[in-house]
Amino acid sequence: MLSREKFELIKNKYGHYASLKTIFISLIIFFGFLKADCSDLDSLQCLQYAEYCEWNEQTGECQDIGEGGDENYIEPSCIPFNQTDPIPYNTTEYADMCMEYLGVPPTVDCGDGVHIPIYVNGIEVFEDQPDGECDDTDFKGSCKVGSRVGRVEGVDVNGNPIPEVVWVYFCRSAGQELFEQDGVVSVQMIGYNKENGATCFFESPDAVGNNIQSQYLWFDDNGFLDGDLPSYGSLEFDQIFHSPAVSGANCMSCHNSDPFIHDPWIDNAKLPTDTSQSVIPKFEYDGIDLPYFAVGGYGSRFSNASIHIDGNNCLSCHRSSVELAYTIFDGIGHVQINEFMPPNDPGSFSDSYLELVECWLNGPENTEGCNWIIPPGGNCENEILSLDVLNFPSSFMLYQNYPNPFNFATSIHYTIPSVEFVNVTIYNVLGMEIITLINNQQTAGYKSVIWDGTNNNGEVVSGGIYFYTIKTNTFNQTRKMIFLK
Repeated sequence: MLSREKFELIKNKYGHYASLKTIFISLIIFFGFLKADCSDLDSLQCLQYAEYCEWNEQTGECQDIGEGGDENYIEPSCIPFNQTDPIPYNTTEYADMCMEYLGVPPTVDCGDGVHIPIYVNGIEVFEDQPDGECDDTDFKGSCKVGSRVGRVEGVDVNGNPIPEVVWVYFCRSAGQELFEQDGVVSVQMIGYNKENGATCFFESPDAVGNNIQSQYLWFDDNGFLDGDLPSYGSLEFDQIFHSPAVSGANCMSCHNSDPFIHDPWIDNAKLPTDTSQSVIPKFEYDGIDLPYFAVGGYGSRFSNASIHIDGNNCLSCHRSSVELAYTIFDGIGHVQINEFMPPNDPGSFSDSYLELVECWLNGPENTEGCNWIIPPGGNCENEILSLDVLNFPSSFMLYQNYPNPFNFATSIHYTIPSVEFVNVTIYNVLGMEIITLINNQQTAGYKSVIWDGTNNNGEVVSGGIYFYTIKTNTFNQTRKMIFLK
């Protein structure tokens, strides 16, 4: 039987206004080859349908993408409110799950948001600038005018305010040219409960190659994004927003230790009522014990464990998502951590930051004095997981990249049971080497590496199917992935 989730995937793939005939034909094709469920496929067939399915090495079965969660998942001893149901595929069902903690998702009106100013030499400009040629670029290096962010107080189903709940929405511009050509624009929405830490993430379907959200948006006379999106309770709400389960995006990989992400670009948007505050709340800047958990996250096996070292200066006022800092900000290179952290004296904690990075790269199991920490949330306390409670790999394993398909960067995870010389390389469908990601000796443990879609020369490759291979003296395995561009 075709699940509602797969029907929605097909419907979104062929557009909001696709005819019933088109959808019907697509279903016939889909059934003819996919046999209706990923669980019906063997390993080779599973590899052929990497857009929908992934192979679970631990269970020896094919499964829906994202069903297995984070292969490096670290389970705490206490799960907030014993909330173990996974994140649903259907957006409304996910919103209903979130409603217990966050109330009703707000209606996003991009025009009500605060525009993110673009400055050149301290002067605000109102036209797109070449990449890298503004004072504060976004993490991709772009200087596009038009993005907006907004902050909204939570309300319950009866319209009563929930002061402890804050929603933040983000209408992100990729420039008017791409918007007019292909409808390229992105909208995200995050809800956060300051008292118990419950957090939910919603994203527009551009993450899976559908820009239907652009039909509701436009650029106003100032060049800023405007337009309101369908509200919770409407059929269109399910199409305009997706739950993290649809794209397979593990929100914890970026929002690892705290609900909101900050950089100089997005923090240039200030509250009109108090320009000393950024629109994106900075709760975590003074919240070493800030409660935080993703609703449905533990059920989907999304880990929010982060690196912890007693006495580390970077952790003196907040937790730290080293994967985001090192692989996205520093790794891409447009936003350098030591250039804006700590806020009062950038770069002064560079040694402490390096200490965190080294622990993250080598693993706490191989680093003295370094452990994992799980944030408090709901009815659960802060928890530091020391070496003796962690599971260690007993065999080699190369996992399916995550997310897959991907359109910006993807994470490749693998395990090594002993010290080995490791090579991880990306190849195209012709077998030509694209880039070598790892080529050195590594200690035993759970490992990961990020591929950002570039080759050995730093050039972004074309979209399509690629293969990644891990080779050691005693192990060799290859997997398939899809780069959407």
